[in-house]
Amino acid sequence: MNVRLERTRQGLTQEELGHRLGRDQSYVSQIESGTITASLDVVDQFAVALGTDPVDLLDPKLGRGSAN
Repeated sequence: MNVRLERTRQGLTQEELGHRLGRDQSYVSQIESGTITASLDVVDQFAVALGTDPVDLLDPKLGRGSAN
């Protein structure tokens, strides 16, 4: 999942993103590192918190940010 890419593109820290999600920084870190696997519900929560499409987090080449 490409959470780190989108988070850093927006200039957010893990702590700031965690705050948006109502989670702590370590949860964001675990998702970004792949230590824990994100369900589709979690992908959607991250997309909402980042203001992006869930597809962009799964594969940026397929999402709205691409030049298909």
